[in-house]
Amino acid sequence: MVAHPAPARLPRGTWALVAVRFLLYLGMQAAYFIGVIGTLTYRLGADTVYLSVTVGVLAAAVVAGNAVGGVVSSMRGPRAHTAVTLGCTLAVSLAFQVVELDAARVLGLGALFSFSMGLNYLFLSAYPAYLTADADELKRVNALMSVASYASVAAGPALGAAVATALPSERVFLVAAVLALAAGAAAVPLMRTCSAVYGTSGEAGERACAGAAGVRDTGGDTVAAGGDAAGDTVAAGELAGGGTAGGGTDANAEPTFADALRLVMVTPSLALLFWVGLLSYAGYGAFDPLESLFYRDVLKVDIAWMGWLSSAAGVGSVAGSVLALKVPRRHVNVRTLMLLIALEGAACLLYVGTPHVACALGGQLLLGVAFGAITPLQSTLVQLHTPLGVMGRVNSIMNAGFNGAGVLPLEAAPAAAAAFGVQGVLVGASAFVIVVPVACLALLRRRIACIVEDERRGLPSRNKTRQEEL
Repeated sequence: MVAHPAPARLPRGTWALVAVRFLLYLGMQAAYFIGVIGTLTYRLGADTVYLSVTVGVLAAAVVAGNAVGGVVSSMRGPRAHTAVTLGCTLAVSLAFQVVELDAARVLGLGALFSFSMGLNYLFLSAYPAYLTADADELKRVNALMSVASYASVAAGPALGAAVATALPSERVFLVAAVLALAAGAAAVPLMRTCSAVYGTSGEAGERACAGAAGVRDTGGDTVAAGGDAAGDTVAAGELAGGGTAGGGTDANAEPTFADALRLVMVTPSLALLFWVGLLSYAGYGAFDPLESLFYRDVLKVDIAWMGWLSSAAGVGSVAGSVLALKVPRRHVNVRTLMLLIALEGAACLLYVGTPHVACALGGQLLLGVAFGAITPLQSTLVQLHTPLGVMGRVNSIMNAGFNGAGVLPLEAAPAAAAAFGVQGVLVGASAFVIVVPVACLALLRRRIACIVEDERRGLPSRNKTRQEEL
């Protein structure tokens, strides 16, 4: 008799988490691009300067939402974080229906909506680690979460485009409000699962911090890539427990953002993930203020196409997330991540390199495939290398870096667009996204090889410690 392998197991609460993320993000994707950027570009005639300022404000609001979400989830638990996220989304979506819109009000409400999007990102980046510590399970949960997220990216803009075709653009926020209510219903069983595993919010924080103290002896990320352990061996347990590298530690102290930031900077794998991601996202900084102008002035399409093209990227992202499920365990490493980022940059070139909608559509599809595979891989690597006691804060720092990086080119975007044209700037930004990971692979070859080997050897012991935390 032929023995069949046991079916892949998912931890309890996975499908509830997937449903919450899908519904909430579906509404946000339906409303954000068309409701904020589209309204400013097509309805209010905003120029590149105002759009650059707007994107900077929105990015800062996302970073703030990430930071607040990390604090709330770490200190008060998943229940409080979920309530704040849903309440903020509902309040802003309804405010769009009763406020007379001008450029300043769209900017203000858009910032609040972006804040709620930052809060929402914790469901994707941190919550899977609250359900399991097993590396294979984490990869499957993260891949499913990415499938749900990018299904939202595919369906949301198309839904928003359909609404904007028949109704004023601010009505897309009604979609976000209705779906936030549905996400609240889906969150009920998820909160039961989180409470069963971690207890009340205070008890959860104590367990996470206590468990994180055991990470210091796993031998994984405390060894510096390239063999130089002297400068990089700061115990993860000390950082998670609230101590300092040079002084006494207090195992019962609540870890701070400074502790989490220090952990990210001194852990070779986390530091590499942070800096490569930050530089790559900086390349996309020119896209946000100029993309809608590219649609209007280069592709010469109407506002609904903002939804259709974004939807194409979502379809590709779903495919990429499904492909991520098939990635062999030995390829779950930073080298694979960098190759995917380079592929993403190449897809961007196809997307913005011509004035033809068909090429833009194909580029968006391929861009989505690459991005859909990147997100679960990146999330899995961060979660595996991070103690639970600082999981929320570390993810907030990572997300803040990635989102904040997009702000860096904003001041130069209007002047660059005036000098080289909207399309020229976007092509240059795409090339930058390709160059960053390729340069890292070439210049940091030995360091990356050491980190990949550490991941191959260290994940089993680290996984065992994470299981003990749970």
